[in-house]
Amino acid sequence: MRRTKSESEETRQRIMNAAETVFVEIGVSRASMEKIAAAAGVTRGAIYWHFANKQELLGAIIQRVHGIHDAVIARAFEGGAEPLRSVLDWALEVIELFATDDHTRKVYKIIVTRCEYVGEMQEALAWQQEMRETMDANFRRAFEAAEADGHLGPGWTACAASMTLRCFMSGMLDNWLRYEFDASLAVTLRAALNCLVASFRCDVAAAQREGVPGPQSA
Repeated sequence: MRRTKSESEETRQRIMNAAETVFVEIGVSRASMEKIAAAAGVTRGAIYWHFANKQELLGAIIQRVHGIHDAVIARAFEGGAEPLRSVLDWALEVIELFATDDHTRKVYKIIVTRCEYVGEMQEALAWQQEMRETMDANFRRAFEAAEADGHLGPGWTACAASMTLRCFMSGMLDNWLRYEFDASLAVTLRAALNCLVASFRCDVAAAQREGVPGPQSA
């Protein structure tokens, strides 16, 4: 019985992997259960044993990546780190996921470039909106905390900093997905991100983190 469950889960994962590939290659609307079955090397009946329809299959591959994303958020924002450090840690890990995790890259590509948000695919749009709202909420809280602590540099407000970082991340990931950038781009993106977050900080806060006396203590 234990082996049967293991084999069933292995088949389920193989179907999900095949669906990711088919969705990326021809789009969700053109993908059929027959094409996914052929790519997975299983019968169409095997797919329907695990998934009632294409919408449920798409939802499953989204949820698989959603779990990874939730873990990244927990590590970055729930560990009590300094707010701007949390923002930077989250953003750097997202870049790392896109560079190294095939499932993350494929699922986001499907959501952003291979899915028509009509009819049954409205669920995928709802998931994308939920991800954006979660990102906005975490950014806003982090920058508001940094502002309250006096750690934002001159000219920056929590609202402006949050919007700027969101636009950077959204634009960067969208371009990566649409134009098939090489993973080596991650090196440049990390450097740009570090510079951007550094620009949010005031000199006093930076000096304190480096152990250098700030103007008030000099």
